Amino acid sequence: MDISGNYFDGHSSRPCPAVLCRTGKGAGVFDPAGTRLAWVEDALGLDIASRVGDTKRFVRFPDGGVFETGDNDAVDRLAASLRPGSGLTHRLESRLRYAAIGLVVTILFTWGSIQYGIPLLARAVAFSISAENNRRIGQGALEALDRAIFSPSGLPLAEQERLRGRFLAGVGTVDGIPLSVEFREADKSIGANAFALPSGTIVFTDQLVRLAQNDEELLGIFYHEAGHVQWRHAMRGILQQSALAAVIVAVTGDVSSVASLVSAAPVFLVEAGYSRRFESEADAFAVARMREAHLDPAHFGRILARLEEAHRAKQDEKGKKNEKNDSQPRLGDYLSTHPATAERIDQVEK
Repeated sequence: MDISGNYFDGHSSRPCPAVLCRTGKGAGVFDPAGTRLAWVEDALGLDIASRVGDTKRFVRFPDGGVFETGDNDAVDRLAASLRPGSGLTHRLESRLRYAAIGLVVTILFTWGSIQYGIPLLARAVAFSISAENNRRIGQGALEALDRAIFSPSGLPLAEQERLRGRFLAGVGTVDGIPLSVEFREADKSIGANAFALPSGTIVFTDQLVRLAQNDEELLGIFYHEAGHVQWRHAMRGILQQSALAAVIVAVTGDVSSVASLVSAAPVFLVEAGYSRRFESEADAFAVARMREAHLDPAHFGRILARLEEAHRAKQDEKGKKNEKNDSQPRLGDYLSTHPATAERIDQVEK
């Protein structure tokens, strides 16, 4: 088996016309005069580059020499004689049917990873993160929100303590995570809102407290947020938004670089929003806890409906703004991070 091409000795960039020959178990390169330029006792020691279309191929010798040729078919035959099946990649990529199948498989794999793989990985990682790291992430997120959109609550301290006691008397701990309640005044871009941080801290804005007509409505919101804590929705959402972080933590178990999750938490809580599945789980938790407390879950549905009305009014107001104002960054309200559809309200009331 003779293959014509050029030989590079590894010391000079000058090509030398040569022929690659295989003799018995060995293989070598010879110049036109028959002088041996390179040799291996066992041809299995050759490093044969994979075929990519009709580009030139390289056969590398252990001593650093390289043989180059455009005779891909001859190199394929040499490779097949040494390693049967080595040309499978080229045969697959050179056939349109196989290429199309490969593209479809790639698309399905990518879709499946995003739709199912990343959420499952994020769930496993979220439930494995220690209480201390959850506390650090929650504390860092709240500090960031305080700097960006919150100011101290204007509610009387006595009212804050009364509501805090009413909330925590019903559910003080979920899945071993102690709950706490904070109140903050928010700017108009946030309005009536509530957040559940990974640490178990649930933040109510003064606007949401003023919007409620009774404690029972606020309890519905509190139980809903406690459901997010129960199912680690905030952390799972953060990890899903930062899929690379989820992979790193899952593979290495290292959550020492918690700063990246701290920085991602406020963005997720304010702008990214929860999935329909997360909302359904939190709603179910709220309804169950309200029934246990002998409260009508319709209270929860009513405040969701009122929040939706406020949300629509806010959207109408935004629509009237000029283009310059619309170009400014805007943060979401409770309905943007907790989408309350008519179907969801109906399900709660049922």
